[in-house]
Amino acid sequence: MEISDCAGSVEDRRRDAAQGEEAPQRRCAYRHMEKSTMNGMRLASAVVACGMIFGLPALASEAQVEKAAEDPGIYAEVVALLEREVASQLTRHLQEKGELRQVSVSIRLDMKKRSMTVSFGPGYRPGPGGSYDELFLIPMASSLRFYAEKSGLDVDDIDFLFEGKTLEEYYPEDLAVPPQVRAKSTHASVLVSASHGYISLHPGREWKFQRPAPLGVQEDTLSPVYGDELQGLIEQRSGLTVHRARSRSTELHPESGKPWEHMSSRYHLKALFPERTDMWNEFPNSPESDREKDEDIRARPNYANHLGVDVMLSLHTNGSDSAIVRGTEVYYHQAKPQDKPLADSILCSMREIIRAQPGYQSFPIREGSNAARHGENRIGTMPSVLVETAYHSNPDDVAALQDPVFRTASMKGVEKGYRLWAEGKRCQPLALQPIPDIEVPVRSSRDFDLSHGGNPQYLLVAEFSLASCSQPGACTPWTVTFADPGKPSTVRLFCNGSSPGVARWGVVLRDADGVATSPAEFTQACVRV
Repeated sequence: MEISDCAGSVEDRRRDAAQGEEAPQRRCAYRHMEKSTMNGMRLASAVVACGMIFGLPALASEAQVEKAAEDPGIYAEVVALLEREVASQLTRHLQEKGELRQVSVSIRLDMKKRSMTVSFGPGYRPGPGGSYDELFLIPMASSLRFYAEKSGLDVDDIDFLFEGKTLEEYYPEDLAVPPQVRAKSTHASVLVSASHGYISLHPGREWKFQRPAPLGVQEDTLSPVYGDELQGLIEQRSGLTVHRARSRSTELHPESGKPWEHMSSRYHLKALFPERTDMWNEFPNSPESDREKDEDIRARPNYANHLGVDVMLSLHTNGSDSAIVRGTEVYYHQAKPQDKPLADSILCSMREIIRAQPGYQSFPIREGSNAARHGENRIGTMPSVLVETAYHSNPDDVAALQDPVFRTASMKGVEKGYRLWAEGKRCQPLALQPIPDIEVPVRSSRDFDLSHGGNPQYLLVAEFSLASCSQPGACTPWTVTFADPGKPSTVRLFCNGSSPGVARWGVVLRDADGVATSPAEFTQACVRV
């Protein structure tokens, strides 16, 4: 390992200080793993998952990917490694539940459809207790998608079969998607559901957060802070009433002695609607110790249905057994494909605004949203999507999650993506239209309009930088501000001197969220008429 892997930049050291004394070692190990990447067809990329080295053949080009689809040897190698990883994760998962057994696993890749089907043999079929193992299967799908893409195979959708059938075939009534409410032309309200919060384990009544914190970041307490940010943005920019699935009170919850803001939605709704046990207490007779986790998953969309909100936005941080899986993802329910445009719009806007911030230009954000089976998205009778802001199991993502700049940018992206979708607009990059060269009479001025594509957040600032000037000292960089989106972005060019001359300008248009265009150049010629 090179010393430079561990030295880190100034920004790295700042983040290390925020994460504690073990942060440099975690970052060093992670960067070393990153260096073990693709080098031709046969060099494996090292992926560490719970002490196991998971090697995948690296496919460097589209031609090689096509070859993999045709070459039975390469295809079989990729599939065998993926099957081994699934079997390993499932064995650990069952052991954690006190179950010792082996379950056969087979995987089929459809490279043309960019899909993967994972089939489990006898011995593993999740049920209502444990929410159909969505907190295990969906993160597993993220890991498999990551591993497949590391080998050059793009995978969008991953489906699971249990002895040849989907869970919907085994539990058709419980997993049915309820009838969807007819969408309104104008939205008035939204539910922001920030995961997860304390639940009580039965029968001992031990209070426990629902999510692990392998690197010290607790999703249960962090995500509500992101919810606060999103609430303010939606109220200010979209003009909607925002409801919250969890309490934000700092007073103590009488039953647990914990702050109300750390309690799960289940307990917040129990306090608001003690008689509505159908909303927050769906499994009173379940033998599962953590049955309240299942109730909490259902309580959030039950509350959204009770309120009759126009949209439900769920905020989470993601987790993986592998410390190198990272990035931003957005999910919709696979049985509600009509929600995909909303999910895609949010992901696109998050990508635009996050990557506009210094230090986050290459932050990993998926190109498209993914279908999955989250209960939160299924039960809601309105458009419902789930945002996995970043991975609390990855050192770089953990640093980002604790950075107010990242928090604000990511939630601005969620709000903007929702707003564009609600207004029927497409998420498009901010880009200046070509600017023609302009002649201006000496001792005079001329106006022209800056035209642009995209959906910028006002105020806009046009920054004019000098590429060249025929008379040194006669041309000065300048800026123009545009405050009204309903008016043209009109710029006035001046030629104040009496002599002809030529200036070459570069223009960048930057919005209030830091999103900027690529530079556009044009020539201003001061001429005698």
